[in-house]
Amino acid sequence: MKIIICGAGQVGESIAAHLSEEENDVTIIDQNQDRIRKVL
Repeated sequence: MKIIICGAGQVGESIAAHLSEEENDVTIIDQNQDRIRKVL
């Protein structure tokens, strides 16, 4: 499944980690590039 998450804060990061563990294609969008780097 392809999923887009808006916001790479605590909740967005947690959801992205959980969904990617289940073999989903996860894309995260956030205005703060540092948050996105942290998730990667």
